[in-house]
Amino acid sequence: MPSHPNKLSVQLPDEFLKLHGEVHALKAVLAIVIAHVSLLSRAPLNKRDEILGSINSMMPGALAKIEQDGSPSEAAGFERAIEVVTSLASSAVRIEPVTSAEQG
Repeated sequence: MPSHPNKLSVQLPDEFLKLHGEVHALKAVLAIVIAHVSLLSRAPLNKRDEILGSINSMMPGALAKIEQDGSPSEAAGFERAIEVVTSLASSAVRIEPVTSAEQG
């Protein structure tokens, strides 16, 4: 095992690194989908907060199931992925309310 985490990527097979990149892409796409679903509603900020709140409320149960069925590393990866997706989704689209001066 390498002494420095950045050296680990040099030792990993190329196919594993490709899969790792795909996982990151899927996280970003999921965050963008959440943002777009929010934009389809009449109150995008409220809808985005509702979606993210729902994801966060389901997280403890899902994490407990993964901890029961998988390894600690899998549970940590799952938790980190959810945190990344919710963080990306909360900043994927910034929606500013239109003021009366801007409407005219």
